[in-house]
Amino acid sequence: MSKDPMEIMGQQGKIKIAHDIVMTIARHTAEEVEGIISIKGGLPGGILELFNKKTSAKKGVKIENEETQVVINLSVVVDYGTVIPEVVRKVQEKVKKSVESMTDVQVSKVNVFVQDINIT
Repeated sequence: MSKDPMEIMGQQGKIKIAHDIVMTIARHTAEEVEGIISIKGGLPGGILELFNKKTSAKKGVKIENEETQVVINLSVVVDYGTVIPEVVRKVQEKVKKSVESMTDVQVSKVNVFVQDINIT
């Protein structure tokens, strides 16, 4: 994953958008979908968190740069009883739409990894 900000050519010059902005939009949008309990990092993310406090803000969301687009990877916890494929499709659609409309960054894929099920 590149840490360089994404560049977009606007009418009056370049626009640079930090990965953290895209990650925040993706996280917030995914958490709004009914059936998603939280965004959660997997085991490697949890281990990294112990050594690097900066990782916690980005936990569960990763961005990969492609040439003109990005790939967003989300690790989620779903509520017990939800139809997982339906919830995942909604997350993919909403995250893609939100990121593209707010930033003008093109999203090629939104990969969703179900890490856990919340049983309460």
